[in-house]
Amino acid sequence: MREEKKNVIAGLDIGTSKICVIIGKAREDGLDILGSSITSSEGVQKGVITSINKVSGRIKRLMKNAELDAGRKVNKLWVSIAGSHIQGKDNQSFISIKGEEQIISKKDVDEALKKASSIALPRDREIIHTLTQDYIIDGQDQIKNPVGMRGAHLQLKVHLITASSGCCRNIEESVKNAGYEVEGLALQPLVSGISTLPPQEQELGVALLDIGGGTTDLAVFLREGLIFTKVIAVGGNHLTNDIAVGLHISREEAEKIKLRCGTASVDYLNKDEYLEVEGVAGRGNYRVKRSALVHIIQMRIEELFELVDLELKSSGYKGLITSGVVLTGGSSLLPGVKEKAEEKLALPARIGYPRIDSSTKIFSPVYATAVGLIFWGMKVRQELSLKERLDVKLKEWFKDFF
Repeated sequence: MREEKKNVIAGLDIGTSKICVIIGKAREDGLDILGSSITSSEGVQKGVITSINKVSGRIKRLMKNAELDAGRKVNKLWVSIAGSHIQGKDNQSFISIKGEEQIISKKDVDEALKKASSIALPRDREIIHTLTQDYIIDGQDQIKNPVGMRGAHLQLKVHLITASSGCCRNIEESVKNAGYEVEGLALQPLVSGISTLPPQEQELGVALLDIGGGTTDLAVFLREGLIFTKVIAVGGNHLTNDIAVGLHISREEAEKIKLRCGTASVDYLNKDEYLEVEGVAGRGNYRVKRSALVHIIQMRIEELFELVDLELKSSGYKGLITSGVVLTGGSSLLPGVKEKAEEKLALPARIGYPRIDSSTKIFSPVYATAVGLIFWGMKVRQELSLKERLDVKLKEWFKDFF
């Protein structure tokens, strides 16, 4: 029973437009989805919590529904973190290997990792991920695991993800006030990538675009590792706002029309039909051409992909994206968005669905982050379990030896 409880993991995705949770159970060959719940977001702007009380209330109701669905209680949650406060920075370390035989040990790797993570940060920022990019031994790069190999020098390249300490504490406080504990925070595009990208794509080079409500998170993966991150301040809510302003309707009405009749390009309209919309403040209904709606959406979608293209080019990684672009998040479901991405980025594109059983109700880009949080939690738990077993073996060895 205790072992079974250890295998249960919950992932909570706190977004600008929606908050969702998934409870899953790890198994040797994959993941069983036990329960889930989703609701519209409140108290979050551009991926950042602006009201702890509102977010906490949403989490409490969500968890009650998800636990009822799963038929069990959970205490800890893996939680996504996003927003324009997120920053990525490359760093590296260089150490000499001691001993006559110069065999690289785990202790050497840990030392290199510690040195690569030692950067000066303002008091209001902290490292949330140290992601290995490459091990280099005596000039030889692309080494997966240097432990046990021989060499005089070990160089380690990492990608450090930093976040606002205040934003991290606000997430933890929101979860705590709902009656739960944060098991860990994980970067939204990182876990969305784990959820939607098979190893082959990550190995060859792929760009992930997680199009959320308040922002779009860009992440580049190469050789099965995240090497570049950028937050772009354009998301699905900007489309809604543009429609509301352009058609002189409320945001609520604009969101409904976007979901019901929106496409990313006028090229995908079969015919130019008329839509009936509800005017603001009781001004009555009136008719607009669907092409007017789509033109508004197209302008903003084109702007988004032009900004993405600029970021990819300035990063120097665009030429390494062999696998193309994967679009995920709720706004990736907008008809024609894949074709518009291919047109503006000059790269093949696809929609990223979570790599789970397609028959489940959460098989949707909307749940990509929450599913990825469970995969990430499984990975971290496995690594900790391996370390604990290794520490126990070392203690037994020292006990026997001495």
